[in-house]
Amino acid sequence: MSIAEAEQRFAPAGIDWWIAGGHAIDLFLGWETRPHADLDIEMFRSDRSALFGIFEGWDLHVASEDRLLRWVDPEPLDDSVFGVWLRPNPGAAWELEIMLADGDRTQWRFRRDPSVTMAGDSLINTTADGIPYCAPEVQLLYKSNQARTKDDIDLVRCLHRMTPDQRRWLLDAVERTAAHHPWISVLESSLERQLE
Repeated sequence: MSIAEAEQRFAPAGIDWWIAGGHAIDLFLGWETRPHADLDIEMFRSDRSALFGIFEGWDLHVASEDRLLRWVDPEPLDDSVFGVWLRPNPGAAWELEIMLADGDRTQWRFRRDPSVTMAGDSLINTTADGIPYCAPEVQLLYKSNQARTKDDIDLVRCLHRMTPDQRRWLLDAVERTAAHHPWISVLESSLERQLE
């Protein structure tokens, strides 16, 4: 599914949603950094039931304990579930993954450490064309857990465009969630250079 197709589906629903993953980094930078295998979308957990209307007739599954389990309306969804996989029908390829974020427009909470928070309005950035996407510091926090080369590259690419406040928030969050993470020294250096 393309970003434009996702926008056509989500915009009329009247809920908060935003592009996540590598596409969010691209939207922040303003150019496509590399091909992406899929499209990730995030929305607040409290709006999850809207998915049945947005994707009426689609095949929805939840990721639970390394398995995909069919999810049908109006089955409740356990708070431990963070990902919903969607495809047009049971025989089709998966079109996208929707991640469920904790919190709301007032305050988002990081699922791996709920003490890491951000105002919901700061979490969702918007392109000049009106496409909502995850703030780069939050997307990089998600990526910091994986320690892949492409995530390191994303950090370096974003640093020069992020404000000192964004870099400071990311530094604090990474220090809190992974005290010996190699990104800590990179972020500290970027903030020190800003002061020179």
